[in-house]
Amino acid sequence: MKRFDNFNYYEAEKVYEASFFQFPKVLMYSEQYRYLSSGAKLAYVVLKDRLEYSLRNHWVDEEGHVYFIFTNQELENLLNCHYQKVVKIKKELIAAHLLMQKQPSFNPHTKKSEPSRLYLSKLDVKATDVYLRENSQNSSQALFTSGNAKITRKLDREPKEK
Repeated sequence: MKRFDNFNYYEAEKVYEASFFQFPKVLMYSEQYRYLSSGAKLAYVVLKDRLEYSLRNHWVDEEGHVYFIFTNQELENLLNCHYQKVVKIKKELIAAHLLMQKQPSFNPHTKKSEPSRLYLSKLDVKATDVYLRENSQNSSQALFTSGNAKITRKLDREPKEK
């Protein structure tokens, strides 16, 4: 067995230190959201994660809706893309009714405009979006024949073992 001296192993007591984004299956399987670009889907996941930060900071408007502040510059840095791409992604999410952006008014106390408030919509999840997808996978072909067409044809030509 080859030894890796500089391999960054997980230690048993530190496995749970890592945090993860949750990626809702409905973003991949639902006809309503399939057309969204990968960038828009990733941005939705990142923005949803920001809601936890908003709650810790009590960023709740007068109507009880949780909002967050995430500048275009922050999104550019996080998604490693240009300003135009961030604007396109936000427009996609707004068009899909997943993001709303409210421009606040001038704040007389600070004598400047406050940053935009972003609101994220809950995903519209129907049982058929995920359940039917999972069931179709269970009733599909055997795994070894569901892949590459060339491999499948080769398997069909090879004699079966007795």
